[in-house]
Amino acid sequence: MTYATATEMLERFDANEIAQRADRGVPRLITPQLMKDVAAGASLVSYTPDEQARAAEALAIVERALQDADDTINGYISARYTLPLQVVPGVLNRVACELARYFLFDDQVTEVIKDRHTASVKWLAEVAKGMVSLGADAGTGEQAVSSASAELETSGRVWRREDSRSFL
Repeated sequence: MTYATATEMLERFDANEIAQRADRGVPRLITPQLMKDVAAGASLVSYTPDEQARAAEALAIVERALQDADDTINGYISARYTLPLQVVPGVLNRVACELARYFLFDDQVTEVIKDRHTASVKWLAEVAKGMVSLGADAGTGEQAVSSASAELETSGRVWRREDSRSFL
């Protein structure tokens, strides 16, 4: 199960920004519209064969970043939720897009993207600890799976009734 698609990522962020990060060739052939078209699975007949090939490569790069984001999310939430989730909460869509964007910028991360990545990872860690919930699935009513239970440990008895015969 994927938490976000390339089309959702292009809607959330500037398509020009994503196209620039995904097009690793020189000269750059990917336009924002071409990136949107290839992500949506639209016909690419109006583009040159070179543009079509580069667009396929760019889409593969974006999808790899999204897969890395999914793997990161699953690593955190699998401790509390049964995977795959039946319904993806909107917050996971946002987090997946934020993480994938960070992965696309790998060696040239801006401060804003880094801060959003850090906040997303912190939020995921809070979900894993049970401090934040994704909520119950509206369709199934499924709640978080928790292995935590109350446990009481003692170092032994401090007082026994038999020890207080003359006291009471």
